[in-house]
Amino acid sequence: MSESPETVIKNAYLQDRDRVVDIAIDGGKITAIGDPGSATGETEIDAKENLVSPGFVDSHKHIDRAFAIAGDRKPKEVDDPEISGDINAQFDRHYDTTPFDEIVENAVRAIEKASASGATYVRTHVGVDHSIGTDTMKACLEAKERTADLVDLQLVPASYGGITAEGGEEQVREAIEMGLSAVDDERDVLIGGADPGSRNRDIPRTIETWFDVATDYDIDLDVHIQDHGTLGHRTLDQLVTETRARGYEGRVTASHCFSLAQASPEQLDTLLDAAQSINLKMVTCYNSVRYEMPLREIVGAGIPLGHGTDNTRDFVLPSGDGDTLFGLAVMAQKLIGADPSRETYRWTESNAGYDFLWDLATYQGAVVLGIDDEYGIAEGSNADLVVFDEPSRQWAAIGMANREYVLKHGQIVVEDGEILPEYRASS
Repeated sequence: MSESPETVIKNAYLQDRDRVVDIAIDGGKITAIGDPGSATGETEIDAKENLVSPGFVDSHKHIDRAFAIAGDRKPKEVDDPEISGDINAQFDRHYDTTPFDEIVENAVRAIEKASASGATYVRTHVGVDHSIGTDTMKACLEAKERTADLVDLQLVPASYGGITAEGGEEQVREAIEMGLSAVDDERDVLIGGADPGSRNRDIPRTIETWFDVATDYDIDLDVHIQDHGTLGHRTLDQLVTETRARGYEGRVTASHCFSLAQASPEQLDTLLDAAQSINLKMVTCYNSVRYEMPLREIVGAGIPLGHGTDNTRDFVLPSGDGDTLFGLAVMAQKLIGADPSRETYRWTESNAGYDFLWDLATYQGAVVLGIDDEYGIAEGSNADLVVFDEPSRQWAAIGMANREYVLKHGQIVVEDGEILPEYRASS
């Protein structure tokens, strides 16, 4: 180890080691991992023989919608019968009655919530076809700039009403151009979309338009595939076909993919083989995952599978929470299963099950976001780390461990679950 690294995390358990180590950090990178006492840092953190993990990768959020129901004694609800069943109209009403600065502030709060929970990388989808148009993208870009010391943020503008609807493609292109002109890393801007079967009723044309836009800007895709049953299967089939035709292998993510929970074993094998053949990536979210979702089969087929916290206190998910560890604990319960006679019953509550879920929110998510070459706990990796007050992933999830420290770019940004004042971006 270096004689005097900037920071040393001492007495740390890593998940893959049965003895504690010291981790040396310089220039925002991990420079050495060695025996306890092998180096003295200018700043020292004593992990006290507890777990140190790479920061969580929150692969799917909606910070533009965050806290839309907050602010009153009870969660806000829409009492207008004309829009009470229309989520998009409810958000239009929200945007029409909420100052732009407050939308930015809510997005910042959502990122800070993620950071305080241990997330160091976030991908957010951004609806740009609401009443305020691409101002949602503008708000998220401002939030990205203000929280750059806390997380690396990727943005995925999308027309949820459908990119082939009137004005949809134009709004998406405007948001992409806005994003690309503002970011340093072009990987931070993708194109999104949702459910071409149920929303546009034209699966081929919608997916072709997604790829037309993606190829024009040479950016990746991350699209919601939420339709169930045969409709969802057809959408995945068409997504695979178009990915191959455009030479976009490895550059497409499908989020949610609920129809896989309803596929027969034969259908599932066919769908996953096709997805793996074009290096498709997938994302699931704790609050919307179905307990029948074949998560282990997806990963077993060689498909990277990330985890996201999705919506935070908004009209879609009023109970949505931006804490990844909370999400993993909820998933462990939701995926227990309903049939005690099946060998998969309660699999998530085994040590291997907790390891599996944790990997979704760390190493698997890093592959989905395309940051796996710089992620992890190894010499040369980014020093984006979390120190817990429990010795393993299992106890951390079971006990909702405190985030003692969160480091981003090698700097302590969270202590005892709170953003440090010098890094707080919210008002």
